[in-house]
Amino acid sequence: MAVKCKDIIRKMNDLAQENLAEEWDNVGLLIGDPEEEINTVLVALDAVPEVIDEAIKLKADLIITHHPLIFKAIKSITRDKPLGESIYNLIQNNIGLYSAHTNLDIAYGGTNDTLAKLLELENISLLEEIFEVEDGKYGMGRIGTLKKPLKLKDYALFVKERLSLPSVRLVGDINKIINKVAITTGSGISYLKSAIMKKADLFITGDIKFHDAQEALKYGVSLLDAGHYGTEVIIVNVIKNYLESVQDENFKFNIIVSKTNGEPFITL
Repeated sequence: MAVKCKDIIRKMNDLAQENLAEEWDNVGLLIGDPEEEINTVLVALDAVPEVIDEAIKLKADLIITHHPLIFKAIKSITRDKPLGESIYNLIQNNIGLYSAHTNLDIAYGGTNDTLAKLLELENISLLEEIFEVEDGKYGMGRIGTLKKPLKLKDYALFVKERLSLPSVRLVGDINKIINKVAITTGSGISYLKSAIMKKADLFITGDIKFHDAQEALKYGVSLLDAGHYGTEVIIVNVIKNYLESVQDENFKFNIIVSKTNGEPFITL
């Protein structure tokens, strides 16, 4: 039984309200018709060309991603440009595109909570509060403690295994004892100051740069770079499981997790 796109959007807003997103972000239905009937949804981290091709082959009606395909204002849409080609392919195959980005990072049960739980943090709280509304405080990142203190090297190996990563990058003494851990999924090094202020022993995120590493060393905070993709692809199955959990006799559609590996980096 097909459901309307707008009904799936309503359920996605129950998971992560669009108004939680950062001002610079672009979330929600980016391409498509809210009234369109949806039989099959493909869930992926990014709407890269391979994912769009996958959706076409699967005859999917809607792609749900974490990262928005369209970030900035578009002045032209032409097939000779990668973005234009992707937009053409989606529209010509009548495939909608919905993205939940920083709203899903901020939302409780979203990317940051998922990573914190996967890495077995306890006493979890917000790393940095962004705003407070009637139903509570919201913020980016999380901070918590380990069940028992571990050496940086040992905990890093646990993180690598838990996230199925080929490698991780470390900053700091590998024998340092780690108890309090701050995390921000994706590219979250801008929250380093919050990790320092809250006296984290270790800050886990992705896309760490050279000067960020130097700054962390000055303050005695160890860093673990688990990659942008590695810290966020974990949300794909969360979205799938959530959408399956809210289905009933009057709200049913197929949900498929993309098989595309969107990690652009290769480790030798």
